[in-house]
Order: sequence, then C-alpha cells, then structure tokens
Amino acid sequence: MDFDVILGDVGEFGRYQKLLLVFVILPACLPGGFHGFSQIFSVATPEDYWCRIPNADIYNLSTGEVHQMLPFDNVTKQHSRCKMYDVNYAKALLYKNYTELRGHTPPFSEVSCKHGWDFNHTAYQSTVVTEWELVCEWDFLPTLSLFIHAIGTFCGSLIFGYLADHLGRKKTFLFAAMIQWGSGLATAASPGFLVFCIFRFLNGLTGVPMWIIPLIMGLELIGPSKRAPVGTTISLFYTLGVVGLAGIAYGIRNWIHLQLAVTLPFTFFVVYWWILPESPRWLMSQGRFDDMMKVVKKIAKVNGVHLNADYEEVIFTKYKMARSAEISARRYNLFDLFRTPNIRKKTCLIVFNSFSNYAVYNGLNFFVPHLGTDEHLSFLLAAVVELPAYAVLYLTLNRFGRRSVLMSAMVLGGSICIATALVPADQPIITTVLFLVSKFCITCSFFVTDLVASELFPTVVRGAGASLTQTVSTIGLCISPLITHFAKHFLYLPMIIFGVLAIVGGAVTMVLPETANQHLPETLEEGEEFGREMRWRDCLRLGQAGRRRIGPPLVKSRDGDMLLRPIAHAVGNGKVVITKV
Repeated sequence: MDFDVILGDVGEFGRYQKLLLVFVILPACLPGGFHGFSQIFSVATPEDYWCRIPNADIYNLSTGEVHQMLPFDNVTKQHSRCKMYDVNYAKALLYKNYTELRGHTPPFSEVSCKHGWDFNHTAYQSTVVTEWELVCEWDFLPTLSLFIHAIGTFCGSLIFGYLADHLGRKKTFLFAAMIQWGSGLATAASPGFLVFCIFRFLNGLTGVPMWIIPLIMGLELIGPSKRAPVGTTISLFYTLGVVGLAGIAYGIRNWIHLQLAVTLPFTFFVVYWWILPESPRWLMSQGRFDDMMKVVKKIAKVNGVHLNADYEEVIFTKYKMARSAEISARRYNLFDLFRTPNIRKKTCLIVFNSFSNYAVYNGLNFFVPHLGTDEHLSFLLAAVVELPAYAVLYLTLNRFGRRSVLMSAMVLGGSICIATALVPADQPIITTVLFLVSKFCITCSFFVTDLVASELFPTVVRGAGASLTQTVSTIGLCISPLITHFAKHFLYLPMIIFGVLAIVGGAVTMVLPETANQHLPETLEEGEEFGREMRWRDCLRLGQAGRRRIGPPLVKSRDGDMLLRPIAHAVGNGKVVITKV
C-alpha cells in the first residue's frame, strides 16, 4: 500500500509537518557535519615547529635565536624541523657560542630531536599534534586518525542502515545521538593518541546516521509535492551547519574546547524521546498497523482534518491486500545486478563514478589545510561555495540532462585540480581560487551521482543498487585522507591524483544512458533494455539530444525534484539507505 495515499487524506504538508520540520528535523541536521569536519582543525599541524632546545627559556632566547641553533634545511630554506646538532646545548648556552653552531668546521653531526618539539601557536593554541607531538617520524598519525574516523563511517553506514530498518527510525536516531554525544566527550578527555583514535572510530559510526535519519524521517512524513523543497532545505541546513563550524573553529583554537563545543548541541537531542514520532511509513512496513494509525490520527488532528468513522477500517482493508501482494511477489537481491551484461556494465560504471566522487569531494575537504592561506577562511569558503551548487543544478539538470552535467562537472573539476598543481607555491591566492572552483564542480557532481544511480537501477533492485553504490563510495571516503597525506612530502600530488580520478570518473559516464525525462526501468527486463542500443556517437553527444528514449516518457517533474531522487526509493518502501557522507 502506498502511504502517500494516506498523507493525501491527512495533509501532505500541514501544520504538523511544518512544526516537526522547524523544531525537530532542521535542528537535528544543523550539527550533522560538526564532528566529521571539526577533526580537520583538531589534528591540524601548526605552520612551524622545531626541536626543543633544553634551557632555552631560561636564557630568554627569541624564536629566531633558537632557530639559529638548529641545522639549516636546504629544501625548505629555513631551520630544520626534525633535526638538531649532536652537541651539548647546555654548554653552548652557558658560554654563549650557540650562534657559531651552524658555521662550525667540520660540521657537527645531526640527530633526531631528543627533547621533543616546540610549536608556533599563532594559528592554534593547542591541537592533537601539539598535545602528543605528532610530527616528523610520527606525522602520519594525524592522517591515521582521519582514516580511522572514515572507517567508522563506513561501518556505521552498514550498521545503522540495518538498525533503522529493524529497530525503527526513532530508536536508531536516539541511539546514534547517545553514541555521538558520549564519544565526543570521551574524545576531549582522551589521555593518549590510541584512546583518541578509539573514540574517533566510535564517533565515525554515527556521523552519517545523525543527519540522514532525520532527513529520511522528515521526508517520510511529507507528501510527494513538497519533498523537493523540504529536502533541499534540510540539505541546505546541513551545509549551513558546516559553514557555522568554520566560525566556531575560528573562535576556539584549543582542540579540547573545540571538541566540547561541537558536542554540546547533541545534548539537546535527549528531549527527542518525547517529541520525535516514529515514522508511520516504517511502522506500516513492519506490519504495525495500530501504531501507524495512532501517528496518522495525530497528524490529522494537528492539521485540522476530520477523518470518517470508518476510515481506519477502509485503510486496514487496503493494507491487508497490499501485504498479501508483497508476500507473493518475487524477492530480488544484489546478485541480480550482475546477471545480465547491460545492467552489469551500468552497475560497474556508476559504482566507480560514485567512488570517484566521494574520494575527490572528501579529499578536497581534507586538503584545505595545505592551501597555504588561512585555514579557517579557506574552510569557510570551501563550505560556502557549495551553496550555489543547488541553484546551478536546479537550472541545468532537466535542461541539459543528468549525464551531461555529471560528466562536465567531473571533467572540468578534475582538470582544474590538476591546474592547481601547476601554480607556483608562492601564489596562494590563485591556488585557492582554482581550488574553490574545483570544489564547486565536484560538489555539483557529488549531488548528481546519487541521482543517476537511483534512476539507472530498475525499481525491483533499486535498494540493493543504492546500498552497493554507497558502500563502495564510502571506501572512497576512507582512502581520501591517505591520498591527502602525500601533501606533506609532495604538496600538490594529492590534487593531481584527485584530478585524474575525477576525469576518469566523469569520462565513464559517457557510456551511461541519459535518464532525464525518461521512462525509468521497473523490472530487470526493462533495466537490461534501458540504454542497450546506445552507439558510440550517442556517447559523444551532450545534452538531452543524446538520449535514446525507451518506453513512454514521464510527465516532466518540477525542477528541484531531482535533488531528492536519490532518496526516493528509501521513502517509498520504508527502507533506509545511507546516501551521503
């Protein structure tokens, strides 16, 4: 039974849904990216650091004088950050001949820092790096913590998708909020790096469910005609939360205080136990008809809709008929995506495209500290530049088609990534501008790839296809901090890798059929035929002209619906598929 029919009776977007959206759903999505992106600042490495010289503070030496006591690095053209002379510095300070250390003949031998490091605290009062001195031979550990958090996200997208389908949206969300809140506080109290990583993994488990489940719940309570603007508003609030994080991180330069600040909003979610309803669509999918009707009657009451006395009986009759039809229907699974050649080809291509998008999109976020400009300003601009993407997609997706926009955005964004690597290191402004343009392009493709995936897969395997796509895509999230780590040794190598990955990922979409305004496949047979007759000249065409229509055309949807199509299958069948990272 289609729950949208019931929503049409009690109100698709009445007073109940508006109150729920304003006071429950939007506040839940606003801090959704806090923990994931705040780690960029928590594990940031200060711009300058050097070997600690014993007793340098006693002699009131300036930073410049301390640098003179260290070896000269011919690569960076400044003092060495990881080496010191193998001399008695206390004696050199006592006799005040420390300025002669560099020019000594023969040169003194060099050793790794014996007494730890001192840091330039201009940009950061304290970070994980300065707390546990994770530099030089230990400089891979901050990246490792990002990787561990991403692994947690990968595991969480599987675990919490399952829990949301079996325990319910409400219980799963509150369970995720409890873990997010507890792991956030525990992270701030970590006594060492190992414990820090453990809590970052636990925090990563719940990062995506904390905003995607409220998004799904909100859309499951809203009728089809209002899902596009509501879904776009929810996504905008998530992005605005990331923009707000830049301001929080700018004002709080101590990583422990920052961790507490981004955890504090999750304390509010304790009240959701009393105000957050269970999804009636999920209740219906679980056979809990009486519980579903309680929520339906409450929606009708708040919306001022009077239901007939026999309304529940009529709905129950339709419900039983629909359940009987579902039981007798054939069950499909993941393997059906690989049984026939055309569906198999499209599955492999869109999975690779989505993997590329996730790796590049998240990799660019992790690359922000390496731009050479103010990290907080760069992060703010990288977040703000996502906002125009909504408008561009609104204007172009139906006009030029999904395939053209996806391919153009990825190829252009990838090319600009590579161009960024060609800019001289002493031109940070040009580098930042090119970086922001590439981030804008990849943000556009990031939205479109899930849309294309949801439209390419036949209805009977759409859930399985979306799950496969998102699982593999999250692997892209996991490897993105590892690629970014190369910047510590070869500054722009990550941008080249991301550029190549984006160009290849965009190029493979040429082989995919256009889905805009098409009759989308319902069965496996229709899915196998969809795009099967594409020729090479069709692959080279851009825009709607490159489409080969099969079946009757759909009634053209309102612009903006395409932004929500990736989650349409989740709203329609009561299943949760984690669709964003």
